[in-house]
Amino acid sequence: MNNAAPLLAVEGLSRHHDGGAVKALDGVTFEARAGEVVALTGPSGCGKSTLLSLIGLLDQPTCGRVCVAGQNLAMVRQPGNFRLHQIGFVFQFHHMVATMTLLENVEAPLIALGLPRAARRERASNMLKQMNLSARADFLPANVSGGERQRAAVARALINRPSLILADEPTGNLDRHNNTIVLNLLMAHARSQGALVLIATHNPEIAGAADRRIELCDGRLVA
Repeated sequence: MNNAAPLLAVEGLSRHHDGGAVKALDGVTFEARAGEVVALTGPSGCGKSTLLSLIGLLDQPTCGRVCVAGQNLAMVRQPGNFRLHQIGFVFQFHHMVATMTLLENVEAPLIALGLPRAARRERASNMLKQMNLSARADFLPANVSGGERQRAAVARALINRPSLILADEPTGNLDRHNNTIVLNLLMAHARSQGALVLIATHNPEIAGAADRRIELCDGRLVA
């Protein structure tokens, strides 16, 4: 039995809209630990993206709480700084800056950490090498394939070595080959860095490969 304290603790988490008429999330409770890959499943509109937004400090809950690495997120006064050090995001659409090369996009989060330019470039180059993207480092996002852009987005999410990765349908626009590559990269990060990877997905391959699955329906945890 793993008795380690959970990296993520979600307790009675709800997010209501329109004065409570719309319950995007309703009383969700679960825990997850470092080193786990957890699939978050359920039909469209069930609350997966809402849950990730609340965990990632992109939204605030109506009630309940989220703790990451023992920190109650309601007490975080500088969300941007907390995300920078603790959380990496991977979205279905890569959100790469169109006017920056893949190397510059991957390097960008390191600027806020105050790393010298040479150190930033070295780390970003090494990350692109892990993604088999060294040959595309100086390309703009528009000049590489969709799979390459998404792999670069994963590299950008992992560059700060966060303890928590939130991935929202990260393979939704990818073919089977690139789907497998992205999944393997996320799983490797969880194993090698002792990080928690939480993946919202409709993909049965990802759900099957994860250590465990959390299922939502109509904003509630059902399995």
